[in-house]
Amino acid sequence: MQDDILVYVGHNAGAQLVDYCQAHHFDRLLLVFDENTYAAAGQRLVEQLTAAGFDLKTAMLTGPEITADERNFVQVLLAAGREARTYVAVGSGSITDITRFVSFHTGANFISFPTAASVDGFTSAGAPSVIDGFKKTIYCHSPLAVFGDLTVLSAAPQAMTASGFGDMLGKYIALADWQLGHLLWDEPFDAPTFARMRATLQNCVDHAPAIGQATPEGLRALFDGLIESGLCMLAINNSRPASGAEHQISHYLEMKLIREQRPAVLHGAKVGAASVIAAGWYQQLRRLSRAELLDRLEAAVLPSASAHIQTIEAVFPAMADKVLAEQHQFLSLSAADFEQLKLKIAAHWDEIQHIAASVPAPEQLAALLQQVGGQTDLMAFGFAQSEVDEAVKYAHYLRNRFNIDRLGQVIGLEMG
Repeated sequence: MQDDILVYVGHNAGAQLVDYCQAHHFDRLLLVFDENTYAAAGQRLVEQLTAAGFDLKTAMLTGPEITADERNFVQVLLAAGREARTYVAVGSGSITDITRFVSFHTGANFISFPTAASVDGFTSAGAPSVIDGFKKTIYCHSPLAVFGDLTVLSAAPQAMTASGFGDMLGKYIALADWQLGHLLWDEPFDAPTFARMRATLQNCVDHAPAIGQATPEGLRALFDGLIESGLCMLAINNSRPASGAEHQISHYLEMKLIREQRPAVLHGAKVGAASVIAAGWYQQLRRLSRAELLDRLEAAVLPSASAHIQTIEAVFPAMADKVLAEQHQFLSLSAADFEQLKLKIAAHWDEIQHIAASVPAPEQLAALLQQVGGQTDLMAFGFAQSEVDEAVKYAHYLRNRFNIDRLGQVIGLEMG
């Protein structure tokens, strides 16, 4: 784990990058960008670094959609050459993940120069990647440094800023799901990291009006939150503090778009809208009395493993082996294990209700998203209602985690 990342947020970040590389004798650099991020910051960085005498190579990623996948990994590898270089990711989510993946697997360091406050993975070690059509986080390494230029970030399209805010808003769900997983599925939990993430989430929410207006103050608050979120993941070497049921819905839909060769939708935008759905499940949980819970638990029966396996093979035909491996623990539950799970739910019901109370109502989350210019319904991104229903029904298979959707299946919440 790397916990000494230099983070600069302010103006003239390009000059700060030059000074940093000179001070650390990073004389050979590879800049990775696409056409949009080249225009936003890459061209100016090339000019500054060339003028300062650096040995510079560039990798211009092209195509209508830039995804962290095998095609783009190879493009960066081909541009890099065989000599040792420090990589500089000039862009946001996908470009950072592509650079993180290739630099790690070639034994190189990398630096992040974001062009939009659109995702929370800048400082994390994980690279969410699409490998053979399956969305999976590949643990690589974190950047040596992150340089956020407030002028560049403030000029980014508002949709990208709203995406970053949506990614942060999803922490309401992720943190509640993490607590559920700890209580009911014996997942590891770290209280200091939880508190850090909760505090940075609150700071972003407090700055929602300024973020919606794309002011430097608002962008600083959002970018600081996204950076802190990545550091929280880095602190425990896991995405659990930042990713729950809302992210799994987003991942499911993202894989669908890639599989069907449809236009991509910003990650955080999907996460924000999916968070509104998950907040509705927590609202149902808050309204459930203990007596109603006990009646539902008494009636709950463990579905057969073979039924789950048939579903996984039907829904994920090209990657069923990967999904089955992810779900091994769940599929191995015996009837006795399921009874113990139900007893846990009943024993921890007061704590579960307290967790549910920490999640705002779906109307509140929707209002916050609207305040920054974000969409509140997944169908606004071109998904049919049937596709959203499908994601809600099957996304829980993508990770071995006990989130609100899995609890909802046990106690009979209305999930669609």
